[in-house]
Amino acid sequence: MEVGWSFLWNITDETPVNCVRFLDADGLHLFHQCYQQFQNETELVRNMMGLIGNIAEVEQLRSQLMNDAYINIFCALLGMLVDGIEISYNSAGVLAHMVSDGQAAWKCVSVSRDVVMQKIIKATESWDLEARRFINYRSFKPILRLIPMFDAQASQHWAIWALANLTSTDRDKYCAYVRNEGGVPLLELVANDARSSARMRKLANIVLRNINDWEHEIRPSTSNPQAI
Repeated sequence: MEVGWSFLWNITDETPVNCVRFLDADGLHLFHQCYQQFQNETELVRNMMGLIGNIAEVEQLRSQLMNDAYINIFCALLGMLVDGIEISYNSAGVLAHMVSDGQAAWKCVSVSRDVVMQKIIKATESWDLEARRFINYRSFKPILRLIPMFDAQASQHWAIWALANLTSTDRDKYCAYVRNEGGVPLLELVANDARSSARMRKLANIVLRNINDWEHEIRPSTSNPQAI
């Protein structure tokens, strides 16, 4: 079963058409059933939440996650820190994308968007910024989309924490993603905006510093050997 969910996670990554196929096959009902029966199987839950995270990145599909039962599962998993932060991180990511859609999107559920945002921020503040990750991003575009959302600060908080963590622990790979996909001006906006909390400014500056250090490392030396 773990292999099956891992496969589904992989084939839905940045592939909205496969996310649609999963949903059309009543995949969310299957997710709910599997979670109810195997919620203590951490590897299985990690794989399931990875797949749900791929769905949450697709704006036009997120409404299908707006269900009290699903949201309560995602919130419960924020506190699951067995075998690392991955389950908590993936759950926070799902919720971060959901709250980014604004208050109107939450009118169909009884769970409070404001309460969920508080839970996301509390979870991110419990994670170790230097934690090594079992995750492989191919693009940061879904994360970068969340950074300018000052009306959804929990979304910002999760996104900037993710970039601070990944550029700190795997600088050579992920600093290039942030720079090449237009993340630097977004982070500078957060770092300099009065609406940003002190914590968000600190995290944004960590990412900017990591990128600056990385650029200095890869920049070829401009000095020439002294002519003889």
